[in-house]
Amino acid sequence: MKSVRDLHDELSSQLLEVSNQFAASAGLLETSSDSRIELRNLDEKISQLCQALNEEIPTATQKSVNIFSVRIRSAIHEINSFIEQMSFANAQTTNLRSLLSFPRQFLESEKSTNRALIALTKREKEILALLPKGATAKVMASELFLTEATIKSHLASIYRKFEVENRTQAIAIALENKLITF
Repeated sequence: MKSVRDLHDELSSQLLEVSNQFAASAGLLETSSDSRIELRNLDEKISQLCQALNEEIPTATQKSVNIFSVRIRSAIHEINSFIEQMSFANAQTTNLRSLLSFPRQFLESEKSTNRALIALTKREKEILALLPKGATAKVMASELFLTEATIKSHLASIYRKFEVENRTQAIAIALENKLITF
């Protein structure tokens, strides 16, 4: 199973890839000077978030383990707000927005366990338990004796109920709400 450290590392790695793309875009001749400034500012914010992700890992002995500290949540919120105000937008900003599109209440509240999650079915809970192992839909299907399409349907339902867009975000929500453990 993935640990909180693995989740932080995975998000940090994905952010560094996006950051490199922004740096490359800022260096293009056709990029306007205003867009270059925006891209460099955004790149700096991403670097700060990556640094926070690498520095702050909750310990297992903490009473209430939050996957992301208040500092990290604030940085994510700040980047999302900055993207909304940017005049320059492209596929990279869309990708970054998707990567950081945790539900607002997850990012803004200090205790996201206060928000009510829509109940998962028994099968969705079984699939959710397999997510931290990094199993593909095909592997999950063979393990649970289901079709790959059924697994993908259940994953889509889990993502919708958690208001997330990808596996990493779903795992973070599930860990924080004690639906799975590591």
